[in-house]
Amino acid sequence: MTAEASLTQHDAVVTRLRHFLDALASAAPDEQSGERLRHDLARWTEDLRRYAVPESRRHYGRSPTLASAGQATTPWYVVDEATPPERLTGRASFGTFFLGGRGAAHGGTIPLLFDELFGWLANSEGMPPSRTAYLTTNYRAVVGIGRPLTFTAWTDRVEGRKRFLRAELRDGDTVCAEGDALFVTLRPGQP
Repeated sequence: MTAEASLTQHDAVVTRLRHFLDALASAAPDEQSGERLRHDLARWTEDLRRYAVPESRRHYGRSPTLASAGQATTPWYVVDEATPPERLTGRASFGTFFLGGRGAAHGGTIPLLFDELFGWLANSEGMPPSRTAYLTTNYRAVVGIGRPLTFTAWTDRVEGRKRFLRAELRDGDTVCAEGDALFVTLRPGQP
């Protein structure tokens, strides 16, 4: 299988997994159905273990051309325009899996989205590796489940090894959340 075909297949599996997680979050299966699901998941887990590869060859969370960088455990997002390491704009949505209650996204999932976007900027191609030093999120309005959202993330300034980043998440004209982060470039040999 070519690298491109493998990536396409990965994207299709992650999309199905995202739908499964949303369905799981909404379901209360009976005992018989729950037992069947546990059995199927155990079988799928064992099957996937045969395909384990080193971190450097994994698609999950490492494929910026795919929605959510090829992972299902972060809110869905797509980068529409990117001028890394300066700016990203795109679309996002929080599925049922991310429900905190009363139709709103769990508050902890919003910084998760911001950290993904900031990591995209701070660790873009050609940039030395860096890590999150802090991330602050200011909540301005409820983020509804299933709502079409937009985001902008940008580099505010750079001071030596420090990259100060900002982001905004919107539902139409409403600012739902703002993020502020510091990423620090790793020294040679740091993991």
